[in-house]
Amino acid sequence: MHKPLRSFGRRGVTLVELVVGIAVAGVLALITAGLFKAGLESYDYSYRQGYSIFAACRGFAGNGSKVGLIWSAQEAKAVSALSASSLALLSPSGTAILYTLSGNELRQTNAGVQELQAKPVTAVSFDYYNLDSQERIMVSTAPEAATLVTARLKVVAGYGARAKTYNFMSGARLHNNQ
Repeated sequence: MHKPLRSFGRRGVTLVELVVGIAVAGVLALITAGLFKAGLESYDYSYRQGYSIFAACRGFAGNGSKVGLIWSAQEAKAVSALSASSLALLSPSGTAILYTLSGNELRQTNAGVQELQAKPVTAVSFDYYNLDSQERIMVSTAPEAATLVTARLKVVAGYGARAKTYNFMSGARLHNNQ
């Protein structure tokens, strides 16, 4: 007849072996939970950064039916007003288009209707330029003479110590004086 194999002559598991097995399983569970948590935090951080970059692109280029800041500037007849944080354009149809920063939102006001253009935008600045008599680009002192406008958006992704600041810049040639 065949005899079953026995480990060192014992038949069962001792209490010490059971406690050691549970302790090893607990340590493995803690390590796995820590890795899972780190993965979730990394995903969340990457998602917020990606969303912020997307928001800046949406502010410049637009989103679907909304025309972005740069597209509006390229199509505008003229720059009617410009400050450090706002840009007023005269559209080809003659309506005023205003881009302003309100809180952390870049807003577009077109024909009296205000719409969210992009968020979270923490700072926006505009500069405008024209060409001198020798066709050199120079900073313009009058918005109605501007032939080029540049926009800078500052977007902060994340919170607290892990926050990262992105600066985006784009420009557009205007139809002023053409």
